Amino acid sequence: MISSVEPIPVTVLGGYLGAGKTTLVNRLLSGDHGRRLAVLVNDFGEVNIDVDLITSHDGETISLQNGCVCCSIADALGESLDRVLALDPAPDQVVIEASGVADPAKVAAYGYGWPGCRLDAVIVLADAETIQAKAKDQFVGELVTRQLRGADLVLVTKSDLVSPEVLDSVLDWVRSIAAVPVLPVSRGEVDSEVVLAMSRSDLDVGSARVVTRGTSPLTDAEAMFETATLALPGPVNRARLEAAMSLWSQDVVRVKGIVWVAEADGGNAQPHVVQRVGLRWSIEPATTNIDQETEGGRLVVVVLRGTLDAAALINDLVDAE
Repeated sequence: MISSVEPIPVTVLGGYLGAGKTTLVNRLLSGDHGRRLAVLVNDFGEVNIDVDLITSHDGETISLQNGCVCCSIADALGESLDRVLALDPAPDQVVIEASGVADPAKVAAYGYGWPGCRLDAVIVLADAETIQAKAKDQFVGELVTRQLRGADLVLVTKSDLVSPEVLDSVLDWVRSIAAVPVLPVSRGEVDSEVVLAMSRSDLDVGSARVVTRGTSPLTDAEAMFETATLALPGPVNRARLEAAMSLWSQDVVRVKGIVWVAEADGGNAQPHVVQRVGLRWSIEPATTNIDQETEGGRLVVVVLRGTLDAAALINDLVDAE
């Protein structure tokens, strides 16, 4: 559980109208991901929540059996954020569904500057069938392009509705604009770990030094991802960690974990929360109690299937024993 003094991570979902944001919101709200999500949406009517999952409906807030809540964005986003931040128990993470005609980068400014929040990622959805045409449209083309360029991660939705050749062309085109990881999504299926990226302050950091890996329970679209836990044998030099965060390939889609970081002055290593999504990364002092027996910490990474070389990633951070 996130403590009252630790900022709550905020993920912004953007993308033009019809890209599939509401479908993704529905999956996050009903998913078995073990997080208490507070999801801010523009219109309750568009979010088709199973009535069997609802425990209470109080005006602008719907509470679900899995601990998640869905809140309507009223007149001001800031007021809506204050409302969910005041919930008891507090949410583990806030997800904001930006309007289809909004610039998600501007919405993300709330994650940067709103008290009690920190920005985790801006994820933009793009319809494989229509995104290129929309980007050329004389009326909305500039907005669509700006949405893509403001992303940390782009999910190309409805990729099962186009041919493999067209999909490859669309993915290459989006990458040329966004310069961030671009992943296809079929039938609305996307692993919640790709979206939420282990954004929990109670991330388990143990002393195990083996590298474990898992795969998404979903098939098809999720067959292209795999998740690995990198167990570090000792503290990591800050400069070396920063270099790895900057230089790791975009095949490393997301990184999250707690690492013991040693400063250049030779002082005692201290635990830090490490995050990377797209081209944005951060290394911040941990604000929660961390197991002192942990040697170097652990990083959970999500990568494109077939590109994982766990040993190489670890060697980028610490010398092999």
